[in-house]
Amino acid sequence: MLHFRMDMPLYLMALYGSIMIVFLLLFRACLQNRLPKLVFPLLWSLVLIRLLVPFSLSSPLSAPVPDWPLPLSNTSTVYVSDIAQGTAPTDTSTMESAAYSMTNNTDSSNLGWQPVLITLFGLGAITTAGILLRQKLKYSRRLKNSLLVEHNQTINRILRDRNMGHILVFTNDEIASPLLCGIFHPRIYLPAGMDFQQVQTLQHILAHELMHIKRKDNWLKAVLLVALCLHWYNPLVWFMSKCLSSDLETACDGAVLRQLHGDERKSYAASLLAMAITGNRSTLLYSAFAKTEVERRIRNVLTYKKTTSFVLAISVLFVLTGTVAFATGGQAPFSADLSSYCSSTASRWGVRAELTRDIALGQHADQRADNKIFDVLESDTSKDPDIIASQVKAALAKEFNVEKSAFQLTVNLCLMDEEILQEYANQGITKGEDGFYLYKGESVRTYTDKMLGSVQTRENGAVDLSVHRNRLGQITSVTALKEGDREFDHRTKEIKRSQQEVFYNTSTTQDNASLAEQITVVQAEKGSGFANEQ
Repeated sequence: MLHFRMDMPLYLMALYGSIMIVFLLLFRACLQNRLPKLVFPLLWSLVLIRLLVPFSLSSPLSAPVPDWPLPLSNTSTVYVSDIAQGTAPTDTSTMESAAYSMTNNTDSSNLGWQPVLITLFGLGAITTAGILLRQKLKYSRRLKNSLLVEHNQTINRILRDRNMGHILVFTNDEIASPLLCGIFHPRIYLPAGMDFQQVQTLQHILAHELMHIKRKDNWLKAVLLVALCLHWYNPLVWFMSKCLSSDLETACDGAVLRQLHGDERKSYAASLLAMAITGNRSTLLYSAFAKTEVERRIRNVLTYKKTTSFVLAISVLFVLTGTVAFATGGQAPFSADLSSYCSSTASRWGVRAELTRDIALGQHADQRADNKIFDVLESDTSKDPDIIASQVKAALAKEFNVEKSAFQLTVNLCLMDEEILQEYANQGITKGEDGFYLYKGESVRTYTDKMLGSVQTRENGAVDLSVHRNRLGQITSVTALKEGDREFDHRTKEIKRSQQEVFYNTSTTQDNASLAEQITVVQAEKGSGFANEQ
């Protein structure tokens, strides 16, 4: 079952996009010379979609959502579920304290950092957009004085043969290499100094630029510019822009080479060399022959081999697999709560179900989940938590028609007070009139039963007690530490140290308050005396 949403936070878009870039760079380094050249521009397109579109497509492949305490994220909330029967597996007071602390910390972080981060992000995006726009205007002014080529029969014939007669070709004396510029109305610009009598070279140049138009490469570059403005702070996105521009040129070369035969490919390599620009120039704003890329492109041309059916099939499978993985690998934050904490007198175990991914489960999903959990608990005869968990997952998967891995269960030992006291009595543990435990008549200072989720602590006591249980929740042993035991004595020192710190902090606070009160009285007396003198 898939679940689609359009509320992916920007920080997760950047995170998942960066992970995709890293993986794709690794694939590119390993398989660049083994796969068709079109594969990588297609995969880069998927990365751009992830960086710019806030979609979330949940599937069994989706990774868990990082629960970072980020300033830009929503305030964290701790949910404390009511327990139907039995002893709570967690100390409620501790949960409430954790919820209070977490909420306060997040609010303070938001108030302090969120406006600053938003301001910095906005300034960076505006600055990046301004720099790119300035470059665009600079090149537009340079191309403004271009002359339209109207009566060149060779150029017109090449355009007609490729069903591109509507494309305009210009010459310009300020450019050193052919380039393609424009999105809605793309135009080809040729350097005025080139030899238009070299028909084969002219044919190669136009074939390459027309292939860019046919593949909508300038549209893809426009989307890339938007991604750069939005993710200006991410060096991986800038490195991706360089790789994408290079892969677009290589893919166009490959498409042209498929139409050439034999010695024509060597001639195409010669055309690349002849038209390489004399200096480094950014190719983010248009498609052009770049000097820094010519050596690699010529090597690819000379070693070009047509793609076999097997490699083509592998490439299609690779792209489809990458699409599915990239589209469903990350998901937006969602509420994982599903059921209440459910326990029954028919079972020693309590169960709470949560979701591992975002799923639309229909109306009254929590009630339906509770009913299925109670059905399993009331019919259980195994008293085995693993079997109970397996049965609950199977019941929930059948009820909601999703995979079992969509559910995460918390299974805790959940016993009535009478059962606990009876089990403890067999181990020499009883409860005193003050509500604290006794071990063989001696007062217990610290008591823990991890599987039961029970903890009890007080300042004074003769025994530190730990109850150990096996996988089925049966008591196997009891550890009792007394004075003279290394761990007991260490805990005693820690308690005394903490008491001294509390006493010191309390005394300091009282002294400061007293001093402040005295200062206030003195100031008041001075003020009164000054008034009397006046």
